[in-house]
Amino acid sequence: MSIRSVFGALVAPALVAGLLAASGGAASAQEEKPLKTFRVQDMPKRWNGYELLFLADKKGYFKEQGLKLELVPLPIDQYTIAVDSGVTDFALSADYIYFANIKAKGLKMKEIVSSNPIQDASAAGEGVFVLKDSPIKTPEDLRGKKIGVRNVSFSAAWFTLDYIGRKGVKKDEVQLLTIPDLQLEQVLQSGAVDAVYAYGPIDAQLRARGLYRQLFQISDLAGRPVQRGGTIAREEFIAKNPELVRGYVAAIGKAADYASAHPREVVDLGIELGRLSPEVAPLLYTKTPYGDFSGVKWPAHGVINGDDVKFWLGVAESQGIVPAGLLKPEDLYTNAFNTFAKKDQP
Repeated sequence: MSIRSVFGALVAPALVAGLLAASGGAASAQEEKPLKTFRVQDMPKRWNGYELLFLADKKGYFKEQGLKLELVPLPIDQYTIAVDSGVTDFALSADYIYFANIKAKGLKMKEIVSSNPIQDASAAGEGVFVLKDSPIKTPEDLRGKKIGVRNVSFSAAWFTLDYIGRKGVKKDEVQLLTIPDLQLEQVLQSGAVDAVYAYGPIDAQLRARGLYRQLFQISDLAGRPVQRGGTIAREEFIAKNPELVRGYVAAIGKAADYASAHPREVVDLGIELGRLSPEVAPLLYTKTPYGDFSGVKWPAHGVINGDDVKFWLGVAESQGIVPAGLLKPEDLYTNAFNTFAKKDQP
């Protein structure tokens, strides 16, 4: 064997080993690259509108984007203040009609991804409930009645006023009362109010009881499947952290597609995390307790539908929440960080 052959035989393995070690070291360094943390408000057992957040976290979609979720425990009344002040980075489950309200007051935020389930008449949805044997059967029957809502300045009140307003019942012809969610059933049973607007999971609990009748659900207002809202962020935060926002939108969009294909798994995750009761979980999404979730869908890729934003802005204007003409739909949202959005979408 020549000296060159002997030298090559000795050097080649060492060189290969060195290259492998170097590449392994680079891969290890890449894997150990610190994740960027983003903060989201949390409340005890919060699930509705947070499904995609927890699903993306469970599936590792945030990690794929170099992100890490941090939950910040805060009461519900800190929802807007927290994201506006920078205590949290994203606020989920922001109804378009509610967001139009705070946007009109000067808050510089935008919806960046549609992260709530699509509201569809074929699935369950929150809305106004009365006792099963109540004589109240139509919007007109609510004239002169007391209606319990979580907050008279939240979406529940505006959805209810839109429902009755379509039949000519004016705001001053009903009495809206602020009632904490956990007391809604009690005040309805006691007769202190004639009807209540129940968000999930309270609406599911009322369906499970079998003692109540639902007058309307959100999809009835649009008369078609409709997006109701999603995730908002401060415009300043978006401008300073475009890649973080892009990663968040990508992870939520991926979770939306997975959730639509595997809705049962989403419900099971809520139960696994202790945020959904097994007894009422099916009735949060369906009108029967049999667990057929085929009608439960999330917006494809999390893309915001401009027509839906326009619809809710119209409702906000008709309720006097937002002065007519003050805002345009594109003032409320952006699809700029969603790679699946069409080029002509804002």
